[in-house]
Amino acid sequence: MMNVPAWAQGPLRAIINPYAGRDRASKKWYNLVHFVTSWGLSIENWVTTSPKDAENLARRAVDEHASALFVVGGDGTLNEVVNGLLRTQGPLPLIILVPLGTGSDFNRTVNVLTPFHFAPEKFWSQVFSMQPVMMDVGYLQLVTSQSAISRYFINVADCGLGGLTARLVNSRSKYLGGRMSFIAGSLEAYTLFQPRPVTLTIDGHSQSLSPLVIAMANGAYFGGGMKIAPQASPTDGFLDVVIVDQVARSFFLRHFVEVYQGRHIHLQGVHVIRAQQITMACENIMDVDIDGEDYQAQMLDCQVIPQKLPMLKPSP
Repeated sequence: MMNVPAWAQGPLRAIINPYAGRDRASKKWYNLVHFVTSWGLSIENWVTTSPKDAENLARRAVDEHASALFVVGGDGTLNEVVNGLLRTQGPLPLIILVPLGTGSDFNRTVNVLTPFHFAPEKFWSQVFSMQPVMMDVGYLQLVTSQSAISRYFINVADCGLGGLTARLVNSRSKYLGGRMSFIAGSLEAYTLFQPRPVTLTIDGHSQSLSPLVIAMANGAYFGGGMKIAPQASPTDGFLDVVIVDQVARSFFLRHFVEVYQGRHIHLQGVHVIRAQQITMACENIMDVDIDGEDYQAQMLDCQVIPQKLPMLKPSP
């Protein structure tokens, strides 16, 4: 038996999205749990049954004083857990990401061992060797003519073409997987999207533009592996704001390889600004993507909250 770290010696909970990873997440997670129970560890498993269920279960984990919370699913499940945890008052459990979703883009930044590819013993060996790290989170306030909402995000929030793509992707099955679903949604979005004038203010400096995309990145990847902000770090206290402006709608199609490899930031029309406070105002409704969830807003206020969430991460 391996040495069990201190965080594993308190109450352990797992929130499982059974539909993640094309309905394979539950089976793979229970194979991992079966292995670790032979060491005398007990993990209480909670399965989500409806949208936003993971938020309620995350609050329950805080109420039950969980020392660690396994998040079994993809970026959407992680986003719900983050929003549930950060709307509580008690001490937060350590988040352990088990990336079994179709996209799992945040995992590409933090490099947690992927359980699809490894035997249970190797998975738990890696988990028990990782160290807790305090992660930054983003906080968004969205305003429309009818309502105002607030959401936290751990990975990427973006407006424009990406927001429309998220709305289209979420309206249909993701059976093809994260990357192919995003590509299919992107192709449809290219035919529909029209850039809209916005006033963008970054750390007090304003400009008017009609962008293709404005991405506020805490993590480096989105869209099933698109390396939108290659230098973004969830531990540096900043968001990387990627602005794609004054380019054709076909920009991402023409530079498909460069974007997935993170080389687009050197192309004409692309600017990257490290920031802590971002606001946007649009005369019309703009589509907003928040960790893969789609919203619409006329005004947006975004800020980074440094070192807010404890998460297990491999050592450098």
